[in-house]
Amino acid sequence: MPSLVDHVIALTQHRDRDLLDSALVDALMDLLAPQQVTLIGVVSEAGQRYWLPLIQCEQGGTLQVLADPLWVQVQHLQRLEEDTCRQRCLESLQAVDVAPLVDGGACLTLLPLFEDLRAQGQGVIEIRSSEPLSPAALNVLGRLLSVYRNMQGMLDYSECDALTGLLNRKSFDDAFFKVLREDPGEPKGDGLPAGRPERRHTTSAAYWLAMLDVDHFKQVNDVHGHSIGDEVLLLVARLLKTTLRSLDRVFRFGGEEFVVLLRCPDETSALSALERVRANMENYRFPQVGRITVSMGLTAVRQGDSPSVACERADQAVYFAKGHGRNQVRSYEQLIEQGQLQTDDKVGMIELF
Repeated sequence: MPSLVDHVIALTQHRDRDLLDSALVDALMDLLAPQQVTLIGVVSEAGQRYWLPLIQCEQGGTLQVLADPLWVQVQHLQRLEEDTCRQRCLESLQAVDVAPLVDGGACLTLLPLFEDLRAQGQGVIEIRSSEPLSPAALNVLGRLLSVYRNMQGMLDYSECDALTGLLNRKSFDDAFFKVLREDPGEPKGDGLPAGRPERRHTTSAAYWLAMLDVDHFKQVNDVHGHSIGDEVLLLVARLLKTTLRSLDRVFRFGGEEFVVLLRCPDETSALSALERVRANMENYRFPQVGRITVSMGLTAVRQGDSPSVACERADQAVYFAKGHGRNQVRSYEQLIEQGQLQTDDKVGMIELF
């Protein structure tokens, strides 16, 4: 039987968050022998937070993915306040023990996944057992969580932009191909990487790629200096994160350029989400600078796309927006349909009329 050291080695081998989550649940099942272990994340939408059960394993069973963050329908999830024990664990950052409601019922132990209320990665680990966990079991649990947290911190450091804390350009390609890896309508299992548990449920969805460019940002740096320019970028990043949903992926490509992967059922919904971003930017008063606007371009993520090809389409829509007044959101597909952009299929280049 693998030892604690073996599982620590397994945890430190992963550079993929999904596989890291799976390794943690597998280690807890193996070393503590509980009835069930569930890893539960937190997502937000429109100011409301929800529980997102991610991975679960039952005694004698195999790891199962309960929901895929890429395709989950948030409105079907349980609200945070509807499970007061989990909520208390998450917000107090302390372990919570729940006594059995009936004689012979399962004991429940909840621990926060992280020791700070960071914007990304909030969640709890839920362990059901026939008896309360012993001090030795709690010690093992604490050690594993420490390794897990350290590994997540290393991923944050390598995948996040140093200035804004958003995902960086390096992590974009992986996220983009993860969106394309599976058709949500197809059966799962055969094409998954080794060690990744199978999904229990699937839901159809569509992804859209948006590029955002801060209008006249060079002027901000020239007039106010680079320190104020950096503050503007920090506030733009914050507005992006608070306006969009937590399941949407936001990246900083460098300078004043940002990219968003949106999960929306159709183009109208995607444009509506970006229009909220544009309006919030325009209405916000940036310290010492005042009014800042952004120009955005949107395109559908297509099967067979490469990151560079999809970004090129969105970038052409941004370029069109900047050339036609700035402070607007334009769709590449709509511009093509309206005849305002022209594609050359042979070389993949786009020209403005």
